[in-house]
Amino acid sequence: MYVEQVEAIPLRRDLDERFANAQKWIDSREYCLVRITADDGSVGWGECWGPVAGNREIVERTVGPWLTGRDPRDVEAIHDELIVRLRSSYHSYVPASVVSGVDIALWDLYGKALGEPISRLLGGRERERVRAYATGHFWGDVDSFDDLRDAVVAEATGHVEAGFDALKNKIGLARHFPWGPEEDVALVRAIREAVGDDVRLMTDANHAYDVADARRVGRALADLDVHFFEEPIPPAGIERYARLNDQLAVPLAGGECWAFRDEFDRVLDAGAVDYVQPDVTSAGGVTSTRRVATMAEAADVQCLPHVFGSAVALAASLQVLATIRGDPMLEFDRTPNPIREGLAVDPITNDGNSVPIPDAPGLGIEVDEETLAAFRLD
Repeated sequence: MYVEQVEAIPLRRDLDERFANAQKWIDSREYCLVRITADDGSVGWGECWGPVAGNREIVERTVGPWLTGRDPRDVEAIHDELIVRLRSSYHSYVPASVVSGVDIALWDLYGKALGEPISRLLGGRERERVRAYATGHFWGDVDSFDDLRDAVVAEATGHVEAGFDALKNKIGLARHFPWGPEEDVALVRAIREAVGDDVRLMTDANHAYDVADARRVGRALADLDVHFFEEPIPPAGIERYARLNDQLAVPLAGGECWAFRDEFDRVLDAGAVDYVQPDVTSAGGVTSTRRVATMAEAADVQCLPHVFGSAVALAASLQVLATIRGDPMLEFDRTPNPIREGLAVDPITNDGNSVPIPDAPGLGIEVDEETLAAFRLD
């Protein structure tokens, strides 16, 4: 079995209404998928984090020619060699999103070759379904804080009515609105009052704060029984995360902006977070995410993978989540996304407060060719 073709598949869909987090306004959903075809005609699918531009060119012009002819079942060896080759090519960084997309596609091929879901190739499944938390609660174009708060609270109560007993909301309003940390805390308080004390509530700042504001907000979140405070400060400051984590009663979480084993090793060694969140599309694929989960277990830190992609990213995350010990949760994006909803022939949906983990070979999903054609850029 060998790799015959490597393709980057660009997808994009403009949204009817834009929404924001602390870092940016989001007016479209854009993905760079990776399709790797083997000599026997079998296909593996992967997904890169971030925009199409850059990912597409590196996948097709740099990785594709090198990967052609390799045995996809050597996925971990390919993963490690690819990192070395890309570091040599780009010197100051490794394009982790490219490594991730290629790695996921190779694991999908490997699972299909053996007729097993990826989770079994990773050592076996700890569970057949996983508790999910509804992530979303972004901000629309509004004129008043009352309007924003009411919209977010309505979304949160709707998720609870749909069966979820865990939610994650966004804070860091000052980047886009004339409101600051006080309104951020007021927003979380309004959600807590609306959903009650029995709902697990997480809060994500998308590294909006400096250390002082993060400390003030974190103390208030602890009083609201927030389960974790995600990305309070910029991700480069690992030692600052560690000091902040020591100072706050609310646990810190982070990881979507960190990649590969070495960086997560520094995070865990410093005690920077109490919940570590690698993303399969940006941390280095299934290989790196599973390695991080193992490292986290050894450090007595729960791994909760970050998920905010298409059905391919969601399926890959579920395969890893099937193997993680402890009490992992699935981040289940509920914001409008026609690509995510239509890309899998059998969409991945929640059943109450949990999501079943596919057990078909590889990723466990079949990509819908009509959806692919509908949203393909080229």
